Amino acid sequence: MKPAVLDRLHDFYQPAAPSWMPQTIGWYIVFGLLGLLALWAAWHLLARWRHNRYRREALRELEHTDVSGIPVLLKRVALAAWPREEVAPLSGEPWLQFLETHGGKGAFAKDTGRLLVGLDYTEIMPSAANERAIREAAGDWIRRHRVRV
Repeated sequence: MKPAVLDRLHDFYQPAAPSWMPQTIGWYIVFGLLGLLALWAAWHLLARWRHNRYRREALRELEHTDVSGIPVLLKRVALAAWPREEVAPLSGEPWLQFLETHGGKGAFAKDTGRLLVGLDYTEIMPSAANERAIREAAGDWIRRHRVRV
């Protein structure tokens, strides 16, 4: 073939790319509803994040508090979530029952609960293993407790 013949050929015709704009009103309605759903979900997540602020602060404080301050911290967390009349008078066995009922998962029914109540009335410090168990139980309760409205 001669090069002059090939020079006279032209490329294939390429049509314009199709538009991404929706062609019917139904798509605009769907996109509008999806936008409203996204706004509602964002608002709901923000409200939930704000509502759980006391949990985040309590978990930060749990890391730095002495083991003898854990019962006070748990009581403050409960007072932040439930009405004062329901939580404030609880102590001893009723307090442990409250912790178990609202998210204890069995942690306060065992020796850990007895040690926790004992921290209020004695000055004897628990062993390192017992302190770790108390901290873990308190942290789990702060994360997991559910407030029934």
